Amino acid sequence: MYAVKESSVKVNDVRVDTFCRKVDEGDTTFVVEAGSTGYRGGEDRESGSRAYACFFCCHGDFLFVPIKGKDGRVVGVEIAGCGDEALDAFAKALSFARKALDDVRFGADD
Repeated sequence: MYAVKESSVKVNDVRVDTFCRKVDEGDTTFVVEAGSTGYRGGEDRESGSRAYACFFCCHGDFLFVPIKGKDGRVVGVEIAGCGDEALDAFAKALSFARKALDDVRFGADD
């Protein structure tokens, strides 16, 4: 089992509760943090929900590249990793982020 830390971040001045864990796979160490406000009944930027995900490679062979739109604004990110341990760590980090977001959307399994 792994330890999960609760935290929070601000997204556009709205507090978002998050869950964070460390993923260790051999020589690869990844920290993942994710969370959401849950549904807030709004579809626009001001009244809608907020979601957050952060992937941080403490040790391992990863490349993180921002993707920019035609206007130069960052609209995405590419993440690439090399090695079996990187693949396992990244897959576990994505799975944890998905579960953290789903727990807020649908309620945690008790």
